Amino acid sequence: MTRSEADSVAPGVREELLAPLRRTLDWMLSLRDGRGRIVCPEHRVEHGGKSAGAIVVALELRRMDPRADRARLAAVALEQGRRLVSNLEREGTSPAHTFRPGRHDPFNCSNSVIDGGAASDALAQLVGELGEELEPTDTEALSAASLLHARTYLRYAALDKGIPAQRAWGLTGLAAAWALEHDDVLEDAAMEAIELLGAIQHPDGSYPYHPLEWGAEHVGASDVSAYYQSRVTAFVLHALERLGRDPGDAGLRGPLVRGLAFLSALTGPDGIKCGLVEAKPWYWGATYEVASHPFDTFALARGWRHFGGEELADAAVASFRAWAAHLDADGRLGSHRPGPGRGRSYQCPVFWAGHAMWMARAAEDLEAILRRPPAVGAGDRDVVRVRHFSDASLARIEDGAIVAWVRGRRPGVNVHHGSPHGAGLLRVVRRADGAELLERCRLGGSQEAEWSGCRGLPSPRRGWRAGGRELRFSLWLARVHLRARRFGEALRTPWRVLLRGVAAFAHPRVSSAFALAPALQVDTDGVLLRGPLAWRDGMPVEGTCVERRFSVDGGGLRVHERLAARGAVGESTYRVPQLAAEVVDAGDEIRYRLS
Repeated sequence: MTRSEADSVAPGVREELLAPLRRTLDWMLSLRDGRGRIVCPEHRVEHGGKSAGAIVVALELRRMDPRADRARLAAVALEQGRRLVSNLEREGTSPAHTFRPGRHDPFNCSNSVIDGGAASDALAQLVGELGEELEPTDTEALSAASLLHARTYLRYAALDKGIPAQRAWGLTGLAAAWALEHDDVLEDAAMEAIELLGAIQHPDGSYPYHPLEWGAEHVGASDVSAYYQSRVTAFVLHALERLGRDPGDAGLRGPLVRGLAFLSALTGPDGIKCGLVEAKPWYWGATYEVASHPFDTFALARGWRHFGGEELADAAVASFRAWAAHLDADGRLGSHRPGPGRGRSYQCPVFWAGHAMWMARAAEDLEAILRRPPAVGAGDRDVVRVRHFSDASLARIEDGAIVAWVRGRRPGVNVHHGSPHGAGLLRVVRRADGAELLERCRLGGSQEAEWSGCRGLPSPRRGWRAGGRELRFSLWLARVHLRARRFGEALRTPWRVLLRGVAAFAHPRVSSAFALAPALQVDTDGVLLRGPLAWRDGMPVEGTCVERRFSVDGGGLRVHERLAARGAVGESTYRVPQLAAEVVDAGDEIRYRLS
């Protein structure tokens, strides 16, 4: 569907889409001090890159919301724009100018390319949308700040940062600055950045969080990240639009379409992604999060606008609704629901509120999706379907009753890096009501739908090898808690990392979920896995073999498990899920259904 066609479908944006954005912006603005700074109550700093998000949300609401106080929203956007301009400083004797605090205040928990990309992007939109309503001095200052940062910093950072999502953040500001003043140097850098991001993408559409060839220090950091997957696709789509390029052009569409296919496959019918596919698990206190949903929703909705596809449309709406459901009445977002084995996430609600800029930018596309006529064949959801993403070794299998995700191989892990769970079922969701049919804990050693046991004695060497270096990082995490006056958490954090990152890896517990390299065979109705039991660091236990069959038949997930060889593991047990039906337990061979 073309932009003009989509616009003709969605003449106005409904309250369902606008109300959460209003609440989010109002909550952010309630944190302002007497100087207009949005001060984070946890980190006690002005997260400049997130204040940039407030500018965009205010501008989008001003344009879309029929109830908006347009003068107030313009004043809010200008106030925060002036704050950004005042925070643009030269980096010592370097010609680079960056937005503070950026990397200069460690409690900002960000860096210069993330904050700067958002700031240059927001300032350019502010100038473009308010136009002649601005005083000439403001227009000049706002434009100059966006361009100066792009010319002296972003044009380089978008090409040399080691994390693809960070390069893509920089790209958004680079492209937006180009829209202010068509500078060939900025355009060339932006297009080169897009080319490099496309080249680092896996053929199956997934992205490594931190590629080994771009400097990852731990192999687990090169794993796929459900949290970061949508960033590159969303930001490249936005940048191409700002550059006046068509994302559908033959030389550009391939990585975008592949990235969207992988993102939509990660997203469940309830809008929640399969969060156990995560290179950076220390960021989150649960097996899922909704903090990344603004990026997901923008990528999916804008992808639908450019490329079509009912799956993208449905996933975009589900992603938005899951995000909105996690907002408190005052507009403060929770990254996940509380529950057993869950804890606090690293980032703060101000971060997540700032990211709502991408949800605001997706609102008109969401409206067009919700107004579209029913698609032909949209009721054919009972068809058995198996999709396999070979580079991520992730399979999504589904029918009319359930959706399930199965992981095969994955990179090595420790307590902070790499997906903590693999070699079997990650998540099972009932379509009818979104119920989770499988209990999961990120760091559990004896999980539902897994074989587990013990082999040998505790190995301090294995534990220290896995987590010794992470103890230093635990001191940084403790400092963040101290800054937020969470004194108990600060004291507990190093001990928690010692227990989870060293002692747990030294423990003799073995599990089918710990194996790193099982063989995965894809069939028309499911997958077959063959692999060993392994210690938590992924080291296989000699002489063990588990055969695992997961398939769908139109009535749910059928599971057939067989412990083919137990080796020297004395006693191994299998936890049948509490919600399993049609259970046949013969000891070393178990069958059941989840529906």
